Amino acid sequence: MQEGKETLSLFKKIIKKVLKEENLSRNEWHVGKVSSVISTKLLNVYVNGSTIVQKIPCNPNVTFSVGEEVWVHFVNGDSKNKFVPYKRAIAT
Repeated sequence: MQEGKETLSLFKKIIKKVLKEENLSRNEWHVGKVSSVISTKLLNVYVNGSTIVQKIPCNPNVTFSVGEEVWVHFVNGDSKNKFVPYKRAIAT
């Protein structure tokens, strides 16, 4: 069990290093929770644990449901230009 934790920790360090070196770690990715589905192209989402709902365009090829955890992409790091491309995988 300890070996698995050490391996996971090593992977995390490598991923963080690569993201930083490639300048891909610019706070563009945030977490969200679907409050309601307005249409196949628009969701109401709580972003980063906020209690304020935001209308955010989403990927029409993904079926989103209320309560699901999602990724919110701030395009070019701009919080006014958001998009929900897909659901977050939650490990249990």
